Amino acid sequence: MKKNLIKTLFLLPASAAILSGCNSTKNQIGILMPVEHVALQAAADGFVEGLKASGLKEGKDFKIKLMNAGGKDADVVAYSKTLVAESKMTLGVGTGASKALLSASIDKGSTKPVLFTAVTDPVDAKLVSSLDNGSGFVTGTSDAQPVAAQIELIKECIPDADKIGIIYTQSETNSVIQANQAEAAATELGLSVERNTCTNASDISSTAAALCAIEGMDAIYIPTDNNIAANTNAVKQEANSKGILVVAGEEGMVKSGGHVTLSIDYHELGVRTGKMAAQILKGEKQAGEIPVGTMKREECEYVYSSANLAGSGITLPESVISKSRDVNA
Repeated sequence: MKKNLIKTLFLLPASAAILSGCNSTKNQIGILMPVEHVALQAAADGFVEGLKASGLKEGKDFKIKLMNAGGKDADVVAYSKTLVAESKMTLGVGTGASKALLSASIDKGSTKPVLFTAVTDPVDAKLVSSLDNGSGFVTGTSDAQPVAAQIELIKECIPDADKIGIIYTQSETNSVIQANQAEAAATELGLSVERNTCTNASDISSTAAALCAIEGMDAIYIPTDNNIAANTNAVKQEANSKGILVVAGEEGMVKSGGHVTLSIDYHELGVRTGKMAAQILKGEKQAGEIPVGTMKREECEYVYSSANLAGSGITLPESVISKSRDVNA
C-alpha cells in the first residue's frame, strides 16, 4: 500500500484569489473515516495525492484534519459535526461517514462542499440524485465493485461449485447492496446461496464459522464491508480450517485474509476524488457540476494471496494465477 500520507499531514489555500486571508481553520479539509483498514486508508491517501497532483501545495494551499471513528457509530456522528463546523470542505470515506457529513451539513445549514469516496451506491445512499452530476454541494467517487465478475471467479476457481455463503454486516447499507447483487449473480450461475450477517467485530468469527459448517459449502463471498475488512483474518481462519475458498470484495481484504478477487484500486479512486476537490477549491467548478466518478471493470485487477492460501488446501487454477498478481510477492 502507498505510504500513509495523511496520518501526519496538516496542510494551508488553493489559490490566493480564492483562499487568501483564510485562517488555518478555513483552509482545512476534514476527512472522516468510520474505521481504519487498508482500502479506506488507501483512498484517503490517494485523495491527498490527487490534490497535490492538481498543483496544490501542502503546507501552503490547504491542510487536512483526519478523524477516525474506530468503528463506533456514535463517534461517526460526533466527528462529522466537528469537521463540518471547522472545515472549508469535508470528505467522507465510506457510505456511513459520507451520509453523516451530509446530515451534519444540513443540520448546520452549511453548503460547504461535501465529497465522498468508497461509496458503493451514492444514489441509494441519497448523497446525490444521479451519477451524471453531483447534487447541490455534494459529489465524489463510487467504489461499486464488479460483483458479478467476482462471483464468476468462484466458478472459474471451482468449476463444480454449487453452494456459496455470503457474510456481511447487517447495518452497512453498502454491504447489503453488494450481498443482493452477489446473490443475484450466483443464482444466475446456478449456485445456491446461504447468507449470514454479523453485527460487529466480536461476532465475525462465529458468523463465518456458521457458514463454513454448512454441508457442501464451496466458497465464501465477502463484499466491501468495513467491519469485516478490518477483521478479515477471522473469516480466513474459519474458512481455511474447512478448505473453503474466500473471495473478498477488494485487494486490501485479500491481503488481510481473503484468497482471491477482481479488485478496483482504492488509491486511484482517492486520487480522482482529490482532483475533484482541487477543481472546487480553485473555483473551476461547483460540486454539483461534477459527475460521480466510477471505475470500469477493465480498470480492475485480479489479485490473490499466496500467504493466505498456504495451509488452506486450496489450489487456484492456472487460468486464474496467470492473470493475477500475488499481493504477497
